[in-house]
Amino acid sequence: MNEIRAGAVLNYINLGLRIGVPLVLTPYILEILGPAEYGIYMLASTLLVRLYLSDLGRTTGTKYLSEYQAAGDSEGAARFLGMLTVLYSLAGAVLLALGLGVYPFLGSIFPEFTAGELSLYRVLYLMTLVNAALMFPARSLTGIADSRQRFAIPGLIAVGTSVLNALGTWLLLSYGWRSVGLVAFNIATGVLALGLNMLYCFVGLRARLSFRGGWDSSLCRGLFAFSWWLLLNQLINLLNAGTGNYLVAITRGAEAATVYTCGLQIYANYFLLGGCLAQLFLPRVVGLVVRGAGGRAQTKAMARLGRVQLLILLPVAVILLFYGRQFFELWVGHKLGEQAELSWLIAMSLIVPQTFSLVQALGWQISQARNALRQRVAITAFNSLLFIVVSYFVCKWWGIAAQAIWAACSITLQLLMLNLIHYRGLGLSPARFYARTFSGWHLWAPGLGLLAFGIGELIPGSGWGSFAARAGLFSAVYVALLRSPLFRRR
Repeated sequence: MNEIRAGAVLNYINLGLRIGVPLVLTPYILEILGPAEYGIYMLASTLLVRLYLSDLGRTTGTKYLSEYQAAGDSEGAARFLGMLTVLYSLAGAVLLALGLGVYPFLGSIFPEFTAGELSLYRVLYLMTLVNAALMFPARSLTGIADSRQRFAIPGLIAVGTSVLNALGTWLLLSYGWRSVGLVAFNIATGVLALGLNMLYCFVGLRARLSFRGGWDSSLCRGLFAFSWWLLLNQLINLLNAGTGNYLVAITRGAEAATVYTCGLQIYANYFLLGGCLAQLFLPRVVGLVVRGAGGRAQTKAMARLGRVQLLILLPVAVILLFYGRQFFELWVGHKLGEQAELSWLIAMSLIVPQTFSLVQALGWQISQARNALRQRVAITAFNSLLFIVVSYFVCKWWGIAAQAIWAACSITLQLLMLNLIHYRGLGLSPARFYARTFSGWHLWAPGLGLLAFGIGELIPGSGWGSFAARAGLFSAVYVALLRSPLFRRR
């Protein structure tokens, strides 16, 4: 099994753990912490997860090291790693300073929190901030394995970390630990995984750091420019639809944030599922660009991966659309009551438009490989600022259901702008991409909808057994239908 195939398999195993374990543990955590503390815990956990998933330093390292790898310049790669370590250590210090500057104003940012809720969030905020600042430079070195397309060992480390997280969370809750202990444990396992990855890179792959040859001003300027635009994009993403729970917490309080967060959690898992394959292809995309492949070849690569992404995402979206209301009632209805249906509405409002964005996830890698982040950042910045300003008033005046619908509109607007301005500016063809990716689906989509509806009518009941039978039967039929020529058509 080659490294990309092994990495894909391990990524999906890890993804299954990262999605399945929280789904199983969430009712237990919610029962022990209660709606208010759970909402605060998830706010801190969301920030922690997004700081890890942003992979700013890792992406930068992968992109530049892939170029050195393609050129066969090992000494240049060592000097680059030395410079990257220095720059990202400084960036970690700046992040810590900015975070500490925000800390005194947390009470003003979350006026709906009680004194006890605010005190708890302050502790969790500081823990997350210090961890992010210290890990910032170290994560920049983990792109070494990705640039060499060595995915098996990092994949095993990720799977082991997910299992450890699951067992540790269950044990801590069983022994009476609460949100502070859970966040501390999540940080500790993250540090352990990072240390093992670095050990593999520097011992197993014999990577080197070099500070010889002086400071390469030209490389530094290019590295700073790429990292700057990448950082802006990641910060903008932190402010976009995925963190609407912060706006809900600000305008509606901690318990309302829990309702929104439950829907957001399912959306976040769906987002992870859609991006799982694309991250493995950055070194290959860099190779395409270095070899001078044109926009047509890059569009074809986007469509090939997009078709696979669609085959993976569509059954999940259909199951959530037709049986998701039942799932949310069973999952968190014991604590949220009728508001569990609202959590389902939030999840579907985000999932439906995001599907069209996720199938073109390789476009993000192409933008990085071609150093074309400036225009993309400008588009997402405009959209994010519009989202934040409007969201505040929408949520405050009309509630979290309206907030979810507005978030869906924001995702759609950003997708249209990226396709009409950014991708066409890179010489890519969004029309050709969608024609290739969605070929034949005008016939299959209505049929799958009728199939899901028919199965729902065929299998009665409202418990877990009924939901599992409906989802399982639909999945089995869908897998059987994958053998149809229409599914394989390009």
